[in-house]
Amino acid sequence: MTGSIASIDGGKRHFQGAIVWTVIGIAWGAISYSYAGSIIGTTLGQPSFIKYMGLATNKHATGLIGTMTGLFYAGGVFGCILNAWMADKFGRKMTVITACVILIISTACLAGSVNIGMFITFRFFVGLGAYMNYLSVPLWVTELVPPKGRSILAGIVGLFGVVGYIVAAYVGVGFFYFKTTTSSQWRAPLAIGCFPPLVLLCMMPWLPESPRWLLAVDREDQAWNIVRTLHTSEDDPEHEYATAEFYQMKSQHNLERHLDSSWLEILRRPSYRKRALLAFFLPVILYSTGNLVITTYAASIFTGLGYNAGQSINLLAGTYLAAIAGNFISLTYVDRVPRNIILSVGVVVVNCVLAIETALVARFLVSDNKAGLSAAAAFLFLFLFCFNLFLEGVSWYYASEIFPTHLRAKGMTITVVGFCLIDILWLEIAPTAITNIGWKYYLVFICLSVVGAAVIYLVYPDTLGKPLEEVAKLFGDDDLVAIYQQNIHIDHEKHEVIVEKDNVEKKEAVEA
Repeated sequence: MTGSIASIDGGKRHFQGAIVWTVIGIAWGAISYSYAGSIIGTTLGQPSFIKYMGLATNKHATGLIGTMTGLFYAGGVFGCILNAWMADKFGRKMTVITACVILIISTACLAGSVNIGMFITFRFFVGLGAYMNYLSVPLWVTELVPPKGRSILAGIVGLFGVVGYIVAAYVGVGFFYFKTTTSSQWRAPLAIGCFPPLVLLCMMPWLPESPRWLLAVDREDQAWNIVRTLHTSEDDPEHEYATAEFYQMKSQHNLERHLDSSWLEILRRPSYRKRALLAFFLPVILYSTGNLVITTYAASIFTGLGYNAGQSINLLAGTYLAAIAGNFISLTYVDRVPRNIILSVGVVVVNCVLAIETALVARFLVSDNKAGLSAAAAFLFLFLFCFNLFLEGVSWYYASEIFPTHLRAKGMTITVVGFCLIDILWLEIAPTAITNIGWKYYLVFICLSVVGAAVIYLVYPDTLGKPLEEVAKLFGDDDLVAIYQQNIHIDHEKHEVIVEKDNVEKKEAVEA
C-alpha cells in the first residue's frame, strides 16, 4: 500500500487522545508562570500587606510598588538567558524541571518575607523561575505536537495560563475576607504558588521529551517511539502519517546538524535577523495594548472608579473569568484563521475597547454617575475578554514556530526578553503615570496599537498548519528546507520511504 501525506490528510486529526493529556500535564508550567506573575495584583490589594510592609506611610511607596512588579520581569530576563543555554544542552524537559525547583524555593522565601527588601529580592528569583517556564513550556509543546491541530493543542497552554490568573485572583479574594491579625492574609496566597510547579514535577516521569531535541542529541529511537505513539490516530494503524512526519524531522535534523547555532549567526544571516526582530517585537506590540498594566493594577483601577477594596478584588477576579471565556472561544477557530489576521484584528479590537474605556474614565471618574462608572468597569471586563479571544493563545507559541530547531530556544529567548523588557517599562512607570496623568496614560497604548496592528498585518508571516521544518520557506530560506511533506510517500509493502525531489525519486528503508 502506498500513500502520500497529502492524500491521507483528509481533514482528519493525526494524533492520539493521549497527546491532549500530555499537553495538559505540561501546561501546568503555564499555571506556574501566570500564578506567580499575577498574585502580586491581589497582594497589593490586601490592606494587611500594605500595613505590614509600611507602604501606607512610606514616601517612596509608589516607587517601591513599581519595583515589586518590575523586578519580576527583570528576573525573567536572566531566566530567559539561562534557559537558552539549558534548553539546548539538557533538553526541554530538564529545563522545566529546573525552573520548577527554582520557582518552588523562591516562592516559599517570598511568602516568608519579613521586610520589603527581602520581598523585592525574591520577586526577582520568582521571575527567573517563572519565565524559564514561560519560555520552555510552549517551546516543548510546539515541538511535541503534529502540524495539524498545533494551534489548538498549543492553545491549551495559553488557556492554562489564564487558569493561573483566575486561581490567583480568587485565592486573593478568599484571603481578603479571611479575618486575622497575622500576616497570613497575604502570605498564604503567595505560598500557594508553590503548588502548580510541584504538581508539574510530580508528573514529569510520564511526560515525553521533545522528539526534535532527542534527534538533535542522536537519540533517534526514543524520538521515533514518541512520534509513533502520539502522532498516530486510530484511522492510521500503519503509522503512515507519523512515519512521513518523522522522516521529515530526521531529514531536517541531518541538514541542520552542521549549521551554525550561535547568537552571532542570528545576527549574520538576514532571514534569521528578520525572525529575531519579529520575535522580539511581537510581545512589544501585543503588550503595548495596555494589557499588563490593566491586569496588574486592575484592583487599584476599580478602587479609583469608586469601588471599595473588597469589591475591587472581586471585580479583578471577574475579569479573569471573562478572559478564560475568550480563550475557550478562541480554540474553536484558531486552527482555521491565518496568524497575522488573528493578531492584527485582535490588536485593533482591543484598541477600540481601550479607547472607549479611556473616554468613559475621562468623563465619569470624578463624577457620581454610577451608570458611567459601571460602564467603565464593564469595559475592563470586555478588554480582557477580547485580548484573550484574539491574542493570548497565539502569543504563547508563535515565536517558537518561526525559528528552526537548532535556533528555536534562542528564538524563544528573544521574544520573552522582549516581553520582559516592555513589561518592565510599562509597569515600572505605571504607578507614577496613573497618579500624575491618570487616564491619559492609556492614550500612549492607543497610539502604539494603531501602528502595531498595521505592522503585524503587513510584515508577520502566517505559520498556520505548516510543519516546523517548512517554515523556513516563508523567510526565503528554501535551501534550509530538507524536504516537503507533499513529496513524501510511504510504501509499506516494500518498507520504503519514497521521496520525490526535483522530479527524481529517492527510496530509503523504513520501519513498517
